[in-house]
Amino acid sequence: MNPRTVSLAAILTAAVFLSVSCSEDAGEAPADVAAKPAAPREIERYPLRRAFFGDLHVHTSLSTDAYSFGNRVGPRAAYRFARGETVELPNGIDARLATPLDFVALTDHAEGFDAIHACSAGGPLVGSELCAVVGGAVDADERFRTGFARGVLRPAARLPGVCPDGEATCLQHARSTWERVQRAANEADDPGAFTALIGYEFTPLLPQFGMLHRNVIFRGEEVIPHAVSSMDVRNQSEFFARLDAGCTPPCRVLTIPHNTNFSWGLAFSRDDEDGTRYTQADLERIVRMDRLAEVTQLKGTSECQVGVGAADEDCDFGILFPVCAEGETERCASETSFIRDALLDGIQLAAEGRPNQFRYGMIGSTDTHDSNPGNTTGVVPPTFVPALGNAPAVRQALEAEHIVIGAFRRVNVGGLAGVWAEANTRADIFDALTRREAFGTSGSRMRIRFFAGDLPEEMDTGEEQLAAAYAGGVPMGGELVGIAEPSFWVWAMSDPDGPLLDRIQVVKGWAADPAVGEAMQRVRDVACSGGREPGEDGKCVPTAATVDIETCERKDATGAAELQARFVDPDYAPDRHAFYYVRVLENPTCRWPTRLALSANVDLPGDVPATEQQRGWSSPIWFRPD
Repeated sequence: MNPRTVSLAAILTAAVFLSVSCSEDAGEAPADVAAKPAAPREIERYPLRRAFFGDLHVHTSLSTDAYSFGNRVGPRAAYRFARGETVELPNGIDARLATPLDFVALTDHAEGFDAIHACSAGGPLVGSELCAVVGGAVDADERFRTGFARGVLRPAARLPGVCPDGEATCLQHARSTWERVQRAANEADDPGAFTALIGYEFTPLLPQFGMLHRNVIFRGEEVIPHAVSSMDVRNQSEFFARLDAGCTPPCRVLTIPHNTNFSWGLAFSRDDEDGTRYTQADLERIVRMDRLAEVTQLKGTSECQVGVGAADEDCDFGILFPVCAEGETERCASETSFIRDALLDGIQLAAEGRPNQFRYGMIGSTDTHDSNPGNTTGVVPPTFVPALGNAPAVRQALEAEHIVIGAFRRVNVGGLAGVWAEANTRADIFDALTRREAFGTSGSRMRIRFFAGDLPEEMDTGEEQLAAAYAGGVPMGGELVGIAEPSFWVWAMSDPDGPLLDRIQVVKGWAADPAVGEAMQRVRDVACSGGREPGEDGKCVPTAATVDIETCERKDATGAAELQARFVDPDYAPDRHAFYYVRVLENPTCRWPTRLALSANVDLPGDVPATEQQRGWSSPIWFRPD
């Protein structure tokens, strides 16, 4: 297969310690990172908040791994793509979003910022053998192996020769790239119409191609002078300390762990990655900055997994690894890699009088390495579009195994982040993320609202009812203290261009009696389409909606464009710490490998399902006693 046609590895993040980059704007002269003054726009505000959709995990040609696999599309083009303009992607295909995004953060790997500047146009190493070799003239698997060998060190090792004049030169190179990142975001930001948040990715690596990554997102133009990377710190506590020390007011920052399914159980450990105990100061920083977790993206879903910890039968979505056998810790799934188990551990910590370091809201994002934020609605992922109808190319794509993630046929199309905010500005979007009034989807633009507290009896989406819900309760992401008998209301609206909704589920976790020594969980359906009602087990019967596997045509025998429910929890205990979050399932659709196989009349491998139910997740609402 032509490597330009199907750049399989371009969707991964790994070789950030080995390859270098230039981009469409590589030759621009240094300039002030502040945005140019523009005519003010009248910003429309929504006092009861509206849903905005975005992508907070996007890589461009400024990420060294993306560049090494052929991405030459820089930040400016990525922002244009997010706003609905047509852009030529790295695979040579012109693409555009049917519906533009409202907000984006480009999160290129900080670990490559030094090499990017050194090897970009005008850089000191341009034309060197080093830049040529590490820019892609080495076998891909070898790049990953070498890159991970450097990335698993603490601090991570820099590329030999990239800064021949010493560490100070490396830091200056990295700072130059960081200023370019800021400049591109400030130029793209259009308050009231499009929000470009400044961000980057912190990318420490683990043995066996594991990851302990976080995206770092800033509220405004005020940011840290140096993008703290794994080349600067020895562990997570040092990362948070450096970030906190650098982000002094008016700077504000939040961090978002992602791909916790690749963390080999370290993402949600109570201790630091090196086994040291977090100090009180460490925990205070984590609680303040680590506000959200990325529940789904290209490289899998991290909510829960069947057979691992607190799971249910619908925890079978976007799963890449088998359950860890006794004694195994790598390339397998364990409890402390999944968000639901972390939420449960967090309320148990709170019940014990300790800081809840796992109070996470949830979002989705893509982790695209093709400079195409939010591109989740095509027949197949953009990487595989050129293979459609080409039987040899389709077979190779479906059989491809990658050194990092394994079978490509298991990856997702990517997710999206949704927030409820009063306006589409940096401050409003960031503040919604910070208060966790945010939700994630596996790619669709379904909308989800969730309230708890003293809610109106006839709760609905009308202005009067929503105002009362905000006044008497809290939305997703909030906390209620000492409430005796809360009521709950959840509402979901399907993507206008997507499948209908199947059901709304509520996931509850609560602190068990101290004698039990663990938290408990329960999942129940609260609203189902087609007049179905939950049975005594709290479940509706399966949907009658199906998919014609020969054509991928949806057979929506039932389904709803809108579902909602007001309910109480008969088992609510005001003396227990608890959380509730919402999961919404759409009607079944074909997975992208099924569509790819059908395009060329190729058999689908038997180890992947032909269909799945795409979904969305709200952030939790927490309860604690007085």
